[in-house]
Amino acid sequence: MTTRTHSDFIPFRYRLGKPAKQYVPWYDPVLKTARLGIAIITLLKEQSRISRLSFGDVIKKVCEFDQKDGSYISSDPLAVERYVVVHGQIILQLFANFPDDMIRKSPFLTGLMNKMEERHHTKWLVKKKKISPRSETNLNPTAAVGPIVSKRKAMQATTTKLINRIWGEYYSNHLPEDSKEGPVSDLKEEDELEEHEENEDQDNEEEEQILLEGTSKKHAGSKQTKTSLGNAEIRWKGKPEGKTSSGYPVYKQAIINGEFFSSGISVLVEVDDFPDIYFVEYMFESKNGRKMFHGRMMQHGCHTVIGNAANETEVFLTNECRDLGLQDVKQTVVVNIKRRPWGHQYRKDNIIADRVDRARAEERKKKGLPTEYYCKSLYWPERGAFFSLPFDTLGQGSGICSSCKIHEVEKEKDIFNVNSSKSGFLFRGTEYSLNDYVYVSPFEFEEKIEQGTHKSGRNVGLKAYAVCQVLEIVVKMEIKHSDVKSTQVKIRRFFRPEDVSNEKAYCSDIQEV
Repeated sequence: MTTRTHSDFIPFRYRLGKPAKQYVPWYDPVLKTARLGIAIITLLKEQSRISRLSFGDVIKKVCEFDQKDGSYISSDPLAVERYVVVHGQIILQLFANFPDDMIRKSPFLTGLMNKMEERHHTKWLVKKKKISPRSETNLNPTAAVGPIVSKRKAMQATTTKLINRIWGEYYSNHLPEDSKEGPVSDLKEEDELEEHEENEDQDNEEEEQILLEGTSKKHAGSKQTKTSLGNAEIRWKGKPEGKTSSGYPVYKQAIINGEFFSSGISVLVEVDDFPDIYFVEYMFESKNGRKMFHGRMMQHGCHTVIGNAANETEVFLTNECRDLGLQDVKQTVVVNIKRRPWGHQYRKDNIIADRVDRARAEERKKKGLPTEYYCKSLYWPERGAFFSLPFDTLGQGSGICSSCKIHEVEKEKDIFNVNSSKSGFLFRGTEYSLNDYVYVSPFEFEEKIEQGTHKSGRNVGLKAYAVCQVLEIVVKMEIKHSDVKSTQVKIRRFFRPEDVSNEKAYCSDIQEV
């Protein structure tokens, strides 16, 4: 059995900088409360008898402060009292550290503590245990041994590649004067330590593999040599194999300057003077004879919610699609569409495959070869998630795009329509009929009060939706085509138990109205 001393642990170093402007809402209330506490202490010291000022008297005097004063809160006594009680812990700490006993035992402080107890703003206090020195001999044989100085170099705090890059970009964008002081020291990977940690915890292994790769560049594809196809000879190979929804002939393959292009490949297109990667869903010929393709944009990970944690060789399929000309294609891009097995039993195999892919990407990068990307997920920011790729409908070259269907469904949800008999209406993709039961905002029936979350998770001002029944659909007669603004519904409201009384809310079923 061995003991560890403080010198066995690696010290961390932090650089303290000037607080950014976005932190003002966090530290400004603390400074304001500190100024208020100092003003109250000064006010009590000016009194001949401190015991003459109670909690209420101090609140009244604080209301009389000038608005230009840094400790001014409000001229409303209730607002001042609420502020003092909510921030009572800061004020109590100031009074506890003040050297004057009369201030620490003032009636104001007693009244403040009582108010805090009424509003449950109390704090458990832990008494410090007194440790008496031991007079007997320490039998630990290593007690007399001096501290062991670690041979490992003291490492800076959070010096992983990812964190280092995140803070480096932050300082360069928001605090350029601090970034000029000096770059963060170079990071040296310790391979043996990483192998030990990987064998020790598979979960940490996967997380490191995901997070240690990233990119801060706009598009890695823009670094490659671009070959413009604007004046290239473009012709179709084969006959049309179908038509688009607009009636344009669809082709499976095209030949551009002797190079074959087909559906299911990825190309680099410069749109609005900026290169983007598009996945070719199908190719077609427009009415004026222009050779076109319909593509879905592939987003680099750094432009998603992953940000700096993304792998620079991974791209994500999106639902953003458009028609583009084949002459706008700069070059083809290698994007491997991966189908990964899902389940815990495949986790280790996926980790090994990711390690091999990263090593291969690093080797190609060192040799100066073009970047090869891979895609294994669909990025859908409107739904706030990443989804599996739709392999059954991806790159079929049939003239049908699943992303276009999604946009059509979304457009249909914006259509509002009332049927001729006024017995139902279509709103946001849902059909409503007479006598249907619907949820309605509770603030349609009463004024909306200030909402907030208080201590112990108690919510103030939050109410459940009201359950109502549609009785009649009212449309203005002078309007030919009904819209949302000109249409109203007559409803019957059902009250929840808590809307009737607290007793009902306590003893009734939660589903009863």
